[in-house]
Amino acid sequence: MEVAAASYQLAQNYPKMLDVANKILERDANNLAMLILLSDYFSEKGEQLDKAEGYAKKAVELVGAAKKPEGVTDEQFQQQLALQKGLALSSLGEIYINRKRDALALENFKAAAPLLKPDPFTYARNQYRMGFALLNLRRTAEARTALTEAASINSPYKALAQEKLKELPAAAAKTGRRKS
Repeated sequence: MEVAAASYQLAQNYPKMLDVANKILERDANNLAMLILLSDYFSEKGEQLDKAEGYAKKAVELVGAAKKPEGVTDEQFQQQLALQKGLALSSLGEIYINRKRDALALENFKAAAPLLKPDPFTYARNQYRMGFALLNLRRTAEARTALTEAASINSPYKALAQEKLKELPAAAAKTGRRKS
């Protein structure tokens, strides 16, 4: 059933994805993959934010208590857990952006960044989102850095980040004297 939910997501058949994912959670409320899938989906859409936040927070807790399945190396398991935690944290960041709690969003994006770095798509998305949190906090120079990072990665966020960078005011010229 998890494969079906993921397949529906890839096919962008979201009603079926939601139906399957919710059925899985009815049977297993601690299904980490479905908690992350739904928190990510709802946070991206800006819908059902209370539910999305609950799912993401629960996923972060479950990652800490996850047991390694048989046939998976320690390294593979740690990489999987890092990615799952990063996805949950990035979802929380997006939820907080939607709620105009930008400082809290930024905390989550910063925590997610090193966990998502091995996965170009989710890392680029996280950096793109972080850029918006920073812009909302009026930290333009840091936003430029996050958006430049997102634009440097070949992903659907590359063009979006490049476009946002064009909208930013030119970097302020440094004032002050040069010391010799």
